[in-house]
Amino acid sequence: MTAQTLKSRPARRSRQRNRPRPSQKFQPEHQWLMSEICFKLGLNAVLLLVSGVAVFRLIPYQQIQSEKLDEISMQVEETQQRVKQLRSDFNRSFDPGQSRKIMEELSPRQNPNQRRIILTPAQN
Repeated sequence: MTAQTLKSRPARRSRQRNRPRPSQKFQPEHQWLMSEICFKLGLNAVLLLVSGVAVFRLIPYQQIQSEKLDEISMQVEETQQRVKQLRSDFNRSFDPGQSRKIMEELSPRQNPNQRRIILTPAQN
């Protein structure tokens, strides 16, 4: 493009239409459709708000339940260890090979074939 072609072209001006727009009135069936859509949107907004509030209120309850679950889990582990110990003691108590040794542990009496050893402090 040359300088002459730029000068020869008139500048474009935005055209503004001065004619007024006719007011749009909805037909009755469109009004019902629009009101139904607005109602659905409003109802969904209310349901969303209610569900958000419910979830927000359930968060502390969930944390409390989680803490209780952790505490119960610790108690279960302790109880399982205790049951394991009691089970081993129970099995030992009814083992025929160890019955004499258990009786000696539980009673102050000694086996007649054993001698009693009493330690005394050394005298210099």
